[in-house]
Amino acid sequence: MADNTIYDLLDEVNCADSCEAVTALCELIDELLKDIQHLELECISTRYLLSRYMDEDQGSLLRSDILENLGRRRYDSPAYQLFKELLYDGGDPMEFRDHLVKVQKACKGEWPCWH
Repeated sequence: MADNTIYDLLDEVNCADSCEAVTALCELIDELLKDIQHLELECISTRYLLSRYMDEDQGSLLRSDILENLGRRRYDSPAYQLFKELLYDGGDPMEFRDHLVKVQKACKGEWPCWH
């Protein structure tokens, strides 16, 4: 069903990936995703640092839930599906290995940030 939605959106703009407006919007979404990735890493890193100043039980609890409530993913959005299809051949930059490796490092307190 989601695949049909993607093609419905392409039909609506009637220019697919050659349309300047669609391309510009996809580039904007891409830049916004980079901001979201950076902010997530900062949030994770800050939570890790905060956990070190809490008592052992609370710190351990925070570290175990360090990835909770970072932000909602828009996986089901037809616009996000179209963005992924046009810029990344259907891949999701929020799930790319390089970002996930950075998330894992931040969870361990290894991410360089403003701290």
